[in-house]
Order: sequence, then C-alpha cells, then structure tokens
Amino acid sequence: MEVPILKIPFDEVDADFICDNLKLMLLGGKLAMGEHSAAFERQFAEFCGMPLALGCANGTAALELIFRALEVEGGSVAIPANTFMASAMAPIAAGAKIILVDCDPVYFQMCPDDLERKIRPDTKAVLLVHIGGIVSPAWERIRDIAEKNGAAFIEDAAHAHGAEVTAGRAGSLGRAAAFSFFPTKVLTTAEGGMVTTADKGLYEAMSAIRQHGQERPGSNIHQRFGLNYRPSEIHALLGLAMMKKADWILRRRRETAAVYDELLAGTEISPVLAPAGQKPAYYKYMALLPESVDRSALKARLKEEFQVSLAGEVYAVSGDNQPLWNNHPEYLAGPLEFLPISRMVAARQICLPLYPDITPEMQDYVVKSLLNVLRACSWEGLVETKILL
Repeated sequence: MEVPILKIPFDEVDADFICDNLKLMLLGGKLAMGEHSAAFERQFAEFCGMPLALGCANGTAALELIFRALEVEGGSVAIPANTFMASAMAPIAAGAKIILVDCDPVYFQMCPDDLERKIRPDTKAVLLVHIGGIVSPAWERIRDIAEKNGAAFIEDAAHAHGAEVTAGRAGSLGRAAAFSFFPTKVLTTAEGGMVTTADKGLYEAMSAIRQHGQERPGSNIHQRFGLNYRPSEIHALLGLAMMKKADWILRRRRETAAVYDELLAGTEISPVLAPAGQKPAYYKYMALLPESVDRSALKARLKEEFQVSLAGEVYAVSGDNQPLWNNHPEYLAGPLEFLPISRMVAARQICLPLYPDITPEMQDYVVKSLLNVLRACSWEGLVETKILL
C-alpha cells in the first residue's frame, strides 16, 4: 500500500464550480480585488465568528500587515521558537526585534512562564502560533501576560482554520489573526492569506497598507507606507470552493485524528492529544519519537520499505538554532539563548499523514509500518520487519 504525504481536497464538483466561474471572470476582466475576493472575505469572517476579514497575497503578508498596522517599528515582538520562520520575518520586516520564547513539551506551544520572564517594556505584540491546528491550553494566560504589559495579543492561525476552544474559533481570540492558504493548509487557495479582526481602525490601516498605502484604492494618493499585498480573484475563487466544504474537511480531519489516537495508544510513540474541551483543526497529527531515534533514517526506511511518507515536521529546526541570528544578531531583542524544550521537540517530533481522503485502513498501515521501522531501527536484527503486517 502506498500512502502519500498529502491529497488536496478538491473534487469534480469543485473543479466544475471553479472552471465555470473562472471563465466568467476571464471574460469579465476583473482579476484582482473584485467580487470573489469580497465574498471570500465575508464568508471567512463569518466562519471565524469575526466582523472583519481582509484578504491578501499570502500568510506572511497577513502577518506583516498586522505588524505594520500596529506600528511595531522600534519595539520588540515575542514569538515562539517552535514556529515557521515567517512568524519572525514578518515583524522584522515591520521594523521590530524578536524575542524567542521556548515551548511547552506537551503541545509544542509558547511557554507562558518563559514569556513572562522575557517580555519587555518595549514589547508591542505577542504572537501565539497555533501549532498543528491546536490552540494552546494556556492561550488565555498568554493573552493576559501580553495585555498586562501593554502588548497586543496576536494569533498566527496559519495551521488552525476552524480550530475551536470554549471562547470561540481561532481567529477570534486576539486583537487580530493571520491565516495562510498554502496548498498544505487545512483550507487552501494555492496561495493567499487572510487577516481577521474586530478592530475597525486596525482593519482600515491594513486595508491601506496592502494597497501601497492608499486609503482610497485607485486614488493615487498615498497616506501611509505600504506595498502590494493584494489578493487575486483566482485564488479567492478557490477559497469560495473551500468554504463550501470547510465543515466536512474539519470533520474528516478530526475523525482521522481520533483513529490515530486509538492506534497509537500504548505504543512507543507519544501523540499530541487534543486539550480538554477543544476541537483542533489538525493541520498536522503530531507525535514524539522515543529519545535517540534517528528520525531521518526512520523516515527514509519507512518510505523505502513500506511506501509511507511522513508529513513535514512543525518544526524540524528550532527557532533558536536558525543561522539567521548568527548572520544578523541585530534582529534579536536580546542575546540568543539555547532553548532546551524547543530543541527537544525539533529533534523528536514526527507528523503522520492526515487529510480528508485517508482511510482507516491506510492509517492502520501507516502506524504498523512506523512501529516496525521504529523497532527495527532501535534493535537492528532483533525484530522481523513484517511481524505486524
């Protein structure tokens, strides 16, 4: 059995909807910031339970729009060390310095104790990244630390379309939230991003910044510094197709995660289980390997012997271990620290394939294959690699 890393959930019905509307769009001649972009913004705002949403070119642009509108230049922004580097690049591009915060060992999220130790008088924002589509159980404490210190609490929800906690969905928990629609994401438009917020002033600032600083698009009058972060109509059309099946996608991802929970119970692999009272989006199904396992060798053998490909980790290199900081120490708000939990997570984490079309039979094969390879790698020559299959 071959199990691919990813299968994007577009089908024949989606293809017909997209192609029919694409023809009308091409004949109509409106390819940027038209009716599809506006409709996608409205539907996504409603999906998140927010009054306002602003489409843009990609998830990194969504983050940068937020930080430019917050005017973080000259201050610092706290981010988790366990994140994709776009979470750092966006505030740097907006003129801020970075505070790297260690993560917790259970959910791989920003550690509130480390944040409380490191937050500074010049910290203008705290960015909580919902790693793997799970919202940190400590999100309210992290929000309170930020607000107590006069910093905006911002969500990087690139992994978390539709993730739910008691207070609401990801995208509705902070002053603003950034989403990505890259092909690997829970909802995809190939490329694209979105900001959600209830702050009308922030929304208006971001609207101008995404259009070269024009408060009235097309006026040729530039009140602010801005660049081109505009969304395209083509990508928005894909987004509208996604919104039609968003609830189904989330339901299937949660059902798939529940199967993995059961299959991994009592094994050598430690899965990241959903926090109590939460419905994650399951961008990734995350787990920890036992200590001292060579992950690269394990993944290569799993692919070669069983045709099973594991998804990319979130993330395989800890933020404090990135060469950027040695090359540009001026981007950091303080001296670079070794962050032990983030390093451990980066070394031991794996992500199992998870997408709406994967079947329980495929998942059973993934786990049995993984356990075979894990045991063979740990005790080479003592375990027959076919005992479970």
